[in-house]
Amino acid sequence: MRVRAFLRQPLFTISGSEAHVPHSAMVLEGELGEQNSSGLTIKVQSYFDERGRKLEGATAKERTLILPGGKVDHMLVLE
Repeated sequence: MRVRAFLRQPLFTISGSEAHVPHSAMVLEGELGEQNSSGLTIKVQSYFDERGRKLEGATAKERTLILPGGKVDHMLVLE
């Protein structure tokens, strides 16, 4: 299922060459995977900031993230 997840706070990332997600990512778009006590698994294809602007660059590549349920405010089902 393709979803857009709206987060309560930006994702935390390490700066510099160790950064794994774009700085200030607040909206994630991708495929929803497993949901369990660890959280939600999302294969992220696009990242957006709090104003809906798409975030680009080396850290904006496709990644699979496990998000704690408390991190997600709500999700929109796209397909």
